[in-house]
This record gives sequence, C-alpha cells and structure tokens, in this order.
Amino acid sequence: MRNLLLILSLMLASLFMASCDKDNGTDPDPNDNDTTQVDTLKINRFYFHELDPVVEASIDHEKLEITASVPRTANIRNMAVTVEFTEGATLSPPSGFAYDFLNPLEFTLKKDGETLKYTALIDYSAVDDNELLSVSFPDLFRQGEIDGQNVELTVPYGTDLTGVLMELEVSDFATVQPESGSVVDISNPFEITVTAENGDENVYTLYANVQEQETGVRAFWIPDPSHSPFLSSYEDIQEGVALAKELNFNVLYAVAWAKTRTLYPSQVLADNSSYNDAREGMFTPNYGGGSGDPLADLIEVAHAEGLKVVLWYEYGFMARWGTAPTPENDKLLAVNPHWAGWGINPQGTDTIPSNYNNSDFYYNAYHPEMQQFLLDLVMEAVDNYDIDGVQGDDRMPAMPRNSGYDYHTVARYQAEHDGNSPPISPSNPDWVRWRVDILNQFGQDLFDAVKAAKPDVLVTNSPNPYPWAFNNLMQEWPAWLDAGSVEILSVQCYRYNLPAYQGTINEVLSYFTSHGDGNLQRLSPGLILYGSAGLTDPQLIFDQMMYNRSVGITGESFFYDVPLHDERIKRVIKAMYPGPAIFPEF
Repeated sequence: MRNLLLILSLMLASLFMASCDKDNGTDPDPNDNDTTQVDTLKINRFYFHELDPVVEASIDHEKLEITASVPRTANIRNMAVTVEFTEGATLSPPSGFAYDFLNPLEFTLKKDGETLKYTALIDYSAVDDNELLSVSFPDLFRQGEIDGQNVELTVPYGTDLTGVLMELEVSDFATVQPESGSVVDISNPFEITVTAENGDENVYTLYANVQEQETGVRAFWIPDPSHSPFLSSYEDIQEGVALAKELNFNVLYAVAWAKTRTLYPSQVLADNSSYNDAREGMFTPNYGGGSGDPLADLIEVAHAEGLKVVLWYEYGFMARWGTAPTPENDKLLAVNPHWAGWGINPQGTDTIPSNYNNSDFYYNAYHPEMQQFLLDLVMEAVDNYDIDGVQGDDRMPAMPRNSGYDYHTVARYQAEHDGNSPPISPSNPDWVRWRVDILNQFGQDLFDAVKAAKPDVLVTNSPNPYPWAFNNLMQEWPAWLDAGSVEILSVQCYRYNLPAYQGTINEVLSYFTSHGDGNLQRLSPGLILYGSAGLTDPQLIFDQMMYNRSVGITGESFFYDVPLHDERIKRVIKAMYPGPAIFPEF
C-alpha cells in the first residue's frame, strides 16, 4: 500500500514539473516578426526562370528582403519571376509574370488575415570584361594593331607624336585611362589601363613606329586662272607656294599652255597666231607685282622653298572644248587654217572636225608645222626659264581615233602606201599603228630636244590609263617607257570608290612594271580631289594613298590645287605627308 502511494506521488510530481517547464518559456520580443507567423507564412523561393542559367535570389526573412544580381545581358525592366511561398497564401503581384525590377518592387503575401511584405532588390552583376577593343588616331587616319597586351602604331616619317588625339573602345561597362578623346604624348611606350566593372585591371602598352623618309614625287596641278587664283598675282603665287610647303609637296605642275594662251609671254605664240604681241597671249596679260612675269616669279618663290616647277602643257594638240575651232574663233587657225584636225563621218563620205566625245576638238597633230609649233613653244620655256621639267598629258602627244583625214595626212599616207588612201574605218589596226607611230616620234623628238638643251630638265607626262588611252586617244605610254622618253608618269587614275581605284592601279602597274626600267619612283598616280560630284571623300583619298603604299608606290599627283585649301583634304595630306619626301634621282 505504501509503495503504491509513493509511486502515485512521484508521477504527479513529474507531471507538475513538466507543466511548469512549458509555462516558463521566453516571451517573444514585440518588435520582432512573429516567429509563428514567419514559420507559417513566408516566401520560400524566388528565381528568374527564363534566364540562362537560372538566377536564384537570396531571401532574408528577418529584413523581409529579396536580393539578386542578374547578367548585363538581361532586360532588368522585363524579367519573368517564379515565386514559391506558403501553401494556401496569396501573392501580389503574382508569380510567373514579367516585371520591371529597375527599382525596388514589393511582393505582398497574405493568409488568414496575416500579411507580410517582401521587397525585391535586383541589380546587375559586376562584369569582369576589361579588353581594349580598338585604338584609333583620327588626325592620323590610323588604327593601332592590338596583339595581346601590345598595341603597334605605324606612322610616316615626320609625324608629331607629342600631342596626338587618341580614341579608345573598351569592353562594355569597363573604364579606361587615359580617357578616350585625350591628347597624349606617344613618343615613348605608352600605357593604357582598362578596368572592369568589378575592379580587375588590364594594362596594354602602345608602341609607335616611325617609318623611314619616303622618296617620291608629291605634286599637284595648277590650272589656268579661270579655275584657280594661284597664278593670278604675285601674292597668290606666294600663298600657293606656302600651302605646298606646309603640306610637304615637292613639285608643282603649273599650266603653261591652254585655250591658245600661255603662262609666260611667248613670242612663239605671237608669231604663229593673231595675237598682236607676246604679252597679249598670256593668261594674265595685266599681271603685276614681282618681276611682272608670273612664271619667273613662280620659279623664284618655289625654288626658295625647295619646290620644283614642271610646266604642264595642258591643251597640247587640243584646240577647243565644246565647239570646233575655226579661223574665226581660234587664234592659231586664224593664221594657220591648215592646222585643223579632220576626221571622217560614219558613212565615209565627208570629213568632220576631229574630236573626242564630240567635246574635245583637236588641231592636226600629224602636221609637221603644228608639231614644230608645240616643240618651239616648249623649248622657248626651257631656254628662257630655270624650270625643272615639262609635261605632256592626255592631249600631248595624242589625237582622237577618228583623225588623220585632212589633206596633208592623207597625202603623206598615200606617199608611203603606194598611192593607197587611208582606210575609211578609223580603227583599222594598220591605220591606227601608222598614226600612233607619228605621235610616238613626236614624243621622242620632244625628249631629245629638251635633253639636248638642258639635260637636267625632266620630261614627264600624265596620260590616261592604258589601254584606254591607246583605244581612244592613240597614246602608247608603255612604248614611251621602253624608249626612255618619259621620266615621270602621272597616270590619271581618277576613280570615285576604292575597288575601282585598286583595279585601275593594278592595271597601270601591269603595264608599268613590264616596260622601261620598272622604277616605281617614276610613277606618281593622279588622284582627283574635286570632280563632277564635288569634293572627293577625304577617307577615300587616304585609302587610295594607303593602297599606293601597299603596292610600292611612294608618291601622288593631285588634281588640283584649290581643294587643297579645304581643311578636310588638308587633314588627309598632313596625315600622309607629315614630313618632307626626298625627290627621286632619275
């Protein structure tokens, strides 16, 4: 009995103590979230299911904050989200839709009258990309070549490297020092530091390599005063020469003969025309200042600056543009009507004024008197002035294919062909060959006369590309190279896009390198700065010059001087000609 009572007493005591332990639990802090509520009402998972890989957010149940960083490629303003939460609760805004997370976004969870508000704080991950993508120098028209951690920049002789505008492109969200658009001194190895968004740095070293001084012909044409003021006055000559010096040219192609007028007072012209005296036939008969002679002044001013003067006999055997020459409208034909050039009509029944494209009308280049007139005109300048060279072009020696049907030329042909007349077709191969030989001989006679008088005076020419020049104007400049009768060739490669220019240069080179001595320093291709479409794209000019360098050509001849005053063209020339070139020895 006593034992039973003892056992019952012990059991009651144990039950009482257990009850006391429950009642003595710690009271919750009224400022904290209700742990019972958090345990029963909460967001369990928050993730962006459409991203690859899926981005899982972190959830702080005490602060009721949801945080995640998403890739830069994600559209943070339109991201679909999946939210998992307490069963039976409702969520606003609902799971499974796309939302704008650019700013903090609240998600409200409710169940049985209880409410929790979580704040989603989403940002972008800091990327670790820190690559240097490009290094460009706009004023130099050049890009640096990136190879690993090194950047190589190649520039022409004379380039000022102490203050160069540099533009940089780097990985997205990275920064760079120095900043893009800075003017920097790159005369010594130069560091460029790219810093990723996460702080990782990548250091590149720029090396500038200066090329050797070029040897080449750098020239531009100066047309008559109706197209350019260069030769209009002594002051204009000084200004033009100063520009040539500033841009590091070494040759001036100054017009000496055009529109039956000359740059200098020509007694030869006066004696063979209806001009009253030598000065009346000048481009500028009222020229004043200096010596009173524009050619003498040009030579004096140009030579003082180290520039050579080559006289450009622009019109050569051409008489007029637009209308046929007659004794009534042409000063030479007024005295020498038999110097007119004649072709034949398509029917072969009548003669017509010899012309190219019904616009360029010619004298008779096959007539010995006309040839002698041009020889005398050139030699007058060679004998009387300290010029450095003379230049023919696409009009000297030249004649349109439809020519040679005048009385004198027909009679000469008959005398050499057993009395047979020339073929009616101007393109008959034998007839073409016979006339081309006459023109080639004129070129040789001109060369011989100049060299006999002054061996140091250069004989140059600026024809069109071959074979176009042969097929249209019967110019055979590969034969001139073989004969050695031309020392500088400025082929007119006037093209308005790079592929066309490259094709033309390649064609020119195929003939140039297979005739004569192949010395590329003799080749100074003609580039057009201003044509029918206006100013040539400066980038195209640069690209054409760079293509020349890639094929071994080290000089250019530009048509013409006026566009060189345009700052856009100046930038290109200064980038390619930052220092002087050595004039070749021929």
